[in-house]
Amino acid sequence: MKMNKIFKLTAVALCGVVALTGCIRETLPQTGTVTQGQVQDSSAGIDASLKGLPSGLMNAAYGMWSHGDFGYTSFGVWNDHANHLIMPCTVWSGGNQYYDRFQQPYYGLGMGASGYMAYHYWGQNYPNIKLCNDMIATCGDDESLATYRGIAKAFRALLYIDMARMYDALPANAPDNANYAAELLEVQGLTVPIVTEATTEQDAANNPRATRDELFTFIFADLADAATCLAEYKPTSVNYPSLAAVYALYARAYLWLGGFEIGLYSDVPTGADAYRLAAEYARKAIDTAGGAIMTEAEWTNPRTAFNTVASSWIWSLQMSTDTVLGNLHAFAAHMCPEATYGYTPLAQPGVTQAMYNRMSRTDWRKSVILSPEPSYEDIKGRTLYTEEEFNAAKFNPYVSFKFRPAGGEMVDFMTANAITFPIVRLEEMYFIEMEATAHYDVATANTLLYTFMYNRDPYYAYAGNQSDVDALVDEIIFQKQVEFWGEGHTLFDMKRLNMSVDTSDPNTYPVAGANFEPIGRLPWWNACIPMGEMQVNLGIQKNNPDPSGALKSSTSMPE
Repeated sequence: MKMNKIFKLTAVALCGVVALTGCIRETLPQTGTVTQGQVQDSSAGIDASLKGLPSGLMNAAYGMWSHGDFGYTSFGVWNDHANHLIMPCTVWSGGNQYYDRFQQPYYGLGMGASGYMAYHYWGQNYPNIKLCNDMIATCGDDESLATYRGIAKAFRALLYIDMARMYDALPANAPDNANYAAELLEVQGLTVPIVTEATTEQDAANNPRATRDELFTFIFADLADAATCLAEYKPTSVNYPSLAAVYALYARAYLWLGGFEIGLYSDVPTGADAYRLAAEYARKAIDTAGGAIMTEAEWTNPRTAFNTVASSWIWSLQMSTDTVLGNLHAFAAHMCPEATYGYTPLAQPGVTQAMYNRMSRTDWRKSVILSPEPSYEDIKGRTLYTEEEFNAAKFNPYVSFKFRPAGGEMVDFMTANAITFPIVRLEEMYFIEMEATAHYDVATANTLLYTFMYNRDPYYAYAGNQSDVDALVDEIIFQKQVEFWGEGHTLFDMKRLNMSVDTSDPNTYPVAGANFEPIGRLPWWNACIPMGEMQVNLGIQKNNPDPSGALKSSTSMPE
């Protein structure tokens, strides 16, 4: 009976399908949850539950009702569409841009509480928080289970950091919604409800949004315990966090808090104090991980680039044929130009013309991006396509070949979709260290930038004013955007720093209906809580303002 209960929980954990309402309620302990005693009777049971944590991140949120719903890895694609880093390059030839299934954030349409995106983010994160809560409740204070508890708390911190940054409503320019600014004032400083292993059904029905201070205090408590529990732990799989990964999450969290006025809170640091801690923990992650950053060979290998663990990958999601959801519900199907069975050859996601032009010709990261007049010579030796196949595919300018299908498989989706995707890369820590340092020590930040960039471009030269903090930070974020294109990290940087996207010229950004002047944050970078959640959780009194139509394009939507 005990074993049956254990494996019943595991099956539920791996399912990952939740209703469209009451996601917080779905995170509560249910009858049949594995107890500490039951787990102690079966090491296989807790190991199976442990596997449910990364497996949950690989699952779709709502039974795969959208091709853009394929778990944690889909967030990076959505994010980089929201900040206009990814462009469907078929628009250059007048092709069907709607083969790109992630265009909603381009236009800021349907981003309100009843829209798909509200349910996607919420419905993916809270069920995974439940898996963490179940594991934490099972382990309790039992020191023999401390490693399991530490892993679960690191996963939980990962999810809450993402949600804090997504739902934290920061001022945005929304000239076409007269009520936006006033509605924003009512929710400033609020994030998301905190659901823990101790949250009851009654609590969940009246669980208000935590303040920024409260949520990060909670996150840091999780990270502190995780650091203690994982101090000597050596992960048995890349799917699980190490101590270096915990330090990396500290760095992410402190970097976000650096964007707020110093001394804003008593419990968590902000401003320059937080930036100093971000740099400190980024360096701890680098030193603890001890790996080298990705090389040109690793970056450009047509069979293994960004589908196989590299030495710099601190924490990853390693998929297998058992976790492949289907032919189109997969990262590779949407982001790998050589995945011939997927959307990628049709949508042809790539960089913007502005990014391509700003990159140095000696930056070898540019060697996997097609030129303004694409030809096989652009990518020869760095693609799985033959010249005949490449020409038949009719690729457009600026398509990126950064991501590759697993094993170099171009046809069999079961094999090709089983990639490994980085959750934390060492390179991110170098960028956090250099940007955080720039806010209080420009000279050192310059040195850090040059040291890193010489590994990407042996002739790198920053042409800006090296004593100008804003200009230096802009350059750092640009290089970070190049480095992490498609991985989704820099949306949070742009939101924190109130950076703009400039897509106002249809000649350089030809996505009709998504042409905006550079005016700072886009209003839909403040995600809305789904309406279904607000209906069952009466503690949420105010939602983030609906950004739909708050910022109109300078061109009309395509027919």
